Amino acid sequence: MLASVALALLCTACEKPAVSWVDAEAVATDLPSPLDYPPYLATDSTLDASSLYADFLLTQDLWREVGGTSLLEPTIAAMSEAKDSVANHTMLPPVQTAPAPLSSLGNGIAPADSMRCARSIRIVSAGARGQVAVWWSRGDGGRVRLAAAWRDSVVAATSDSAARAWRGPILVDSLDQGPGDAQAADRGAYGCARPAPSVVVDKKYGYVHVAYALTGPEGPGVFYAHQMDPRSQFEPPVAIIYGERLGDARVAVDGDVVAVVYEDPNSGTGRRKIGLAVSRTAGHLFEDRLTASGGISNSRDPHVLVRGRAVVVGWSETAAGSDAIFRLRRARVER
Repeated sequence: MLASVALALLCTACEKPAVSWVDAEAVATDLPSPLDYPPYLATDSTLDASSLYADFLLTQDLWREVGGTSLLEPTIAAMSEAKDSVANHTMLPPVQTAPAPLSSLGNGIAPADSMRCARSIRIVSAGARGQVAVWWSRGDGGRVRLAAAWRDSVVAATSDSAARAWRGPILVDSLDQGPGDAQAADRGAYGCARPAPSVVVDKKYGYVHVAYALTGPEGPGVFYAHQMDPRSQFEPPVAIIYGERLGDARVAVDGDVVAVVYEDPNSGTGRRKIGLAVSRTAGHLFEDRLTASGGISNSRDPHVLVRGRAVVVGWSETAAGSDAIFRLRRARVER
C-alpha cells in the first residue's frame, strides 16, 4: 500500500510540476549582501565552541541569516500567491520511530554538549511547545553527527527549573564520513569545517524541519529530515541532491509546503549555482528540484521564504574586485 501511494505521488509530480518560476530569471537588487554585513569569516574547525570569540562569530552568523531572510519579506508579502493555500495532497503515512532520549542536557541558553562544533547551533521557537535546538557534534575519526534537543516552554513546564531542562540528544543524522573513510579526503570539507544546519518549526503542524549538508557514504550532498513529534526520533533523512562538495542549505515552511534552498554541490567553486527543492506534502516527498541562479555567476549564501503558495529565494553573487549583488527570484507552488 505504501509503495502504491508513493508511486501515485511520483506519477502526479511527473504530470504537473509542483512549482514554477514567476520570474523568467533572477532579478538583481540594490539590497545589501548579507555576506558583507557583517563580513563573513570562514569556519575554523578547531575553534572551541565555548570561547568568547566563537560566541561573537555565532552572533554575527545569526544576524546575517536574519538579515538575509528579512530582505525577502517585502517581495513575498506583495505576491498574490502568499494569500492562497495549497490543498492538502495525499501524504505518506508517518514512519514509526523510537522514542527520543529524555536525558537532561542542562537548563542553560543552549543544550550542553562538550563536543559541539563552534558556530553550528541553531535554536528556534516551537511556540507553546518550547524550543528546539540543532547542532553539529564531533564524532570519531573526524566525523560529525547532527543532533537535536527540546525543552518545554515556561507555560508547559512547572516552576521547577529542572522541568525546563533540555532533553536529548536526539540523533538526526550520523552518516557523515571522516577523512579516514574511503574517498572522503577528496570530497572537500570534513569535521566541523562545514555550514551550520538550518531548522524551522511549522506553525500549522508543529513539525521540525532541518536542512543540512554532509558527506555520506554515497558522497557529499544536501539532506533534509523532519520530526513530527518532539517525544520521538526524527524520520530517516531524505537526500535532496548529491554532488562533489558541501555548501549552505536552508529551509522554510508554511503548512504543507516545505522549500529547501541550497548551493548546488555539482557546480564549480567559482561558478556556484543555487538550487531549490519543494515539497507539498510537509516534507514527506520532494517533487521538484529547480535551478534558481544563472549559469555563469558565482552564487552563494541562499535564503528562502514560504507563504501560502508563494516562494522567494535570495542569494549573493560575488565576483573578484566587485561588490556582491543580492538577487531575488519568485516562484509559485501549484495546487
